[in-house]
Amino acid sequence: MSQQLRQLKTRIKAIDGIWKVTRAMEMVALSKFKALESPLTMSRLYFEKLSSITFNLIASAPEEKHPFLSASRSLEAPQALFVVSTDTGLCGGYNAHLHKTVMQYLNSNSNQRTSLYTLGRKASTHFTSRGLKPFHSFPSCHGKIRPEFFHSCYDQLAKDYLRGNIASVHVAYTSFYNPMKHHPVIKRLLPVERPAGLSQSFEIEAEDQQNVLSEVLPLYVAHHLRLMIMESLTSEFSARMVAMKASKDSAKELMGDLILLRNKIRQAVITKEVVEIISSSEALKG
Repeated sequence: MSQQLRQLKTRIKAIDGIWKVTRAMEMVALSKFKALESPLTMSRLYFEKLSSITFNLIASAPEEKHPFLSASRSLEAPQALFVVSTDTGLCGGYNAHLHKTVMQYLNSNSNQRTSLYTLGRKASTHFTSRGLKPFHSFPSCHGKIRPEFFHSCYDQLAKDYLRGNIASVHVAYTSFYNPMKHHPVIKRLLPVERPAGLSQSFEIEAEDQQNVLSEVLPLYVAHHLRLMIMESLTSEFSARMVAMKASKDSAKELMGDLILLRNKIRQAVITKEVVEIISSSEALKG
């Protein structure tokens, strides 16, 4: 009995430590999620207005041949797939669902060569272990929104695209809906799709068409990529927050069951000792 009580005490102490760690990680994930939620909302509103302006400019200059609009790239160049993952785990099925979506996309496009660009150590490790070594890997920003971080990703992708090293750019990221709902998606970043059904809303002087689009299109593409990464970051900390809360609740429930079992065993020991004392007393009287 005493050995069993010691084992239970050790298990309860270990689970209590797990509860404290998961609770702390939940609070950290919650604070980072709250820090990203408001900027994400503002970025969405900004991108919505920027998209409207960009698409109307494109519709106003249908003959413009900007590199970001041209789909006539080298047939020998591969397409680029930029995968936005995490550096660390403990975020439920966040990375597993993303990797599954990417593998399905690669299998369905097996007739076309693909160069992988990864953000975060998880994607790089996952695909390298399967013989798909990334062409370029970016380190994660760990939830810190820094302009130079987004610019480095955009600069590398835009540079390779403009040089003709890649024919197109698709981004695999996790779209955020709410703290309990986020799904991996793959969207095309380059070349920019020409909008359908838009009437000409702006009048641009012929000599200024190229200058205007040369300023607006890179801004549109850069912010589109930034928004995708922010969606993934928000989804990551939301998933980690939910996963840590579930782990914390499970640890608390298990700890409660073990404490109840310990008390029952302790009560049984006490009852046995009382019975032995009473039995000895009766024997002495007899």
